Amino acid sequence: LRLFSRFQSLHSKQPFIVADYARDWPALNEHPWRRASYLRSVSGPGRVVPVEVGNNYLLETWKQVIMSWDSFLASLEFEDQEPSGGGELFYLAQHDLFMQMPALQDDFTVPDYAYASLVSDGRTHVPPSNENQLVINSWLGPRGTVSPPHTDPYHNLYVQVVGHKTVWLAPPTEAITAAMSSKESSTLQNTSRYDVFADSVGPELISTVVPHAMSATLKPGDMLFFPAGWWHAMRSESTSFSVSFWF
Repeated sequence: LRLFSRFQSLHSKQPFIVADYARDWPALNEHPWRRASYLRSVSGPGRVVPVEVGNNYLLETWKQVIMSWDSFLASLEFEDQEPSGGGELFYLAQHDLFMQMPALQDDFTVPDYAYASLVSDGRTHVPPSNENQLVINSWLGPRGTVSPPHTDPYHNLYVQVVGHKTVWLAPPTEAITAAMSSKESSTLQNTSRYDVFADSVGPELISTVVPHAMSATLKPGDMLFFPAGWWHAMRSESTSFSVSFWF
């Protein structure tokens, strides 16, 4: 209760990582999501999922397709399988996989932090409008998939279950938002076209954004919290399975 209270009043203002937070989840132990055989066993026959094709949704060649769960899993490297050939990158992103496969819900626990009532930037935060005021999404893809820098309207608890993922973060100050938005996507106003993982990001970001940005690589079991509105980008360093809790 004391930790929850401190999170609500103090620690929710900045991102933080709880190392090994999910180390006891069944998803990392007796029901291993790192094994394709287990993920096939819980799906049932004939399951299909929506996947993104390409490593970055800002690319002109990017598209979305529906494919079988089995074929999607076959494209990935897991502890118990090598990936099938083909060359294309398939990414299951921002998808409620747990509604499709309820058995997976028994493999994790919603973090208590997700039930906090937080104030964001001096105003009351508006949570998701569904009954639970919580959105749970899955993110599963191969090494090299990237989510470009963008903002979300909700607080995020992001748990790494399989593999490693590098996360880049920057606060939503007026100056940083102006700098990031100067290279805004033409169709997505919450997304910037800057490649924040590049060796050189250009002079327009060096003075304004870089001094305040931060990055870390999450390992299996780690949980990252970052507040609503923060700029963030993700890059998978291996086959990566993550769960996000928006609240």
